[in-house]
Amino acid sequence: MLPQELLTLPLFTTVEAHRVGVSDADLRVALKGQAIRRLKRGWYTAQPINWPEDRHRLMVQVELRERTGVVPSHYSAAVHLQLPVHRVHWGVVHLMRTTPGPGQHRAGLSLHKKVGDYTSLDPALAIAQTALLSAESGLMAYDAALRRGLLVPDDLEQALHALRTWPGYGRAEQVRRLGDGRRESPLESRTALTFDRWGWHLIPQFTVPGTRYRADGLIEGTSVLIETDGRAKYDEDGALINEKVREDDLRNLGWEVVRVTDELLGTLKVLHARVTAALNRAVRRGASAA
Repeated sequence: MLPQELLTLPLFTTVEAHRVGVSDADLRVALKGQAIRRLKRGWYTAQPINWPEDRHRLMVQVELRERTGVVPSHYSAAVHLQLPVHRVHWGVVHLMRTTPGPGQHRAGLSLHKKVGDYTSLDPALAIAQTALLSAESGLMAYDAALRRGLLVPDDLEQALHALRTWPGYGRAEQVRRLGDGRRESPLESRTALTFDRWGWHLIPQFTVPGTRYRADGLIEGTSVLIETDGRAKYDEDGALINEKVREDDLRNLGWEVVRVTDELLGTLKVLHARVTAALNRAVRRGASAA
């Protein structure tokens, strides 16, 4: 049994284990019994690792403790700040130098050169760097950060100015343009980005006039509402039935409703066809009403 003082730490080293009387044999027994997990050679944790981002967050801490003059960057910084990202390369930790020096890349680590005058972990810079690699991750992180009050749009503008010559700037600029703290889930952010690429602007969290209903989005200039369906949305008893009733009420009032799921965002041709059909129905409804 390992000492409690080790088990309560986010992570610990072999040296730290030896310091409190734990032998290499003790560590092997703890590993075999799954009381601890090895993060990399010489580094361990007793904390649960339920998701890839849990391990990544710990690996960021390992890399920070092994060197000085660096801070988390890109999606590693976003994860460190508890911001959502989408299908990133969890096996690579991204850090940024806080002093002049070249970028370096090796297996499991990307060490980036210093950006502008930034010398500490900054949410706006982290989001901008994330957006350079992935607009999906960048917008998810930006919307969540706006909602939590971690930054204001001017902060991202400043970070983007410092990154204006970096590859991927176009993706980051799209994230800046679309960011909106009214969105309540990563799925809403991904949906907004997808629709923008198709030329449709979504107004987030749209209150339907004359009702108590609020839709996740409205395709601007139309009567087509968008509902994003994450798995957690229907956890409560009766939530699914209530949602169906709401949808029927909206349709009876002349609105079209398109439901977007994570699975549909993986089959864009199907989703585009459903949205197009809903837009066509909305036009026909309008013509009939006239």
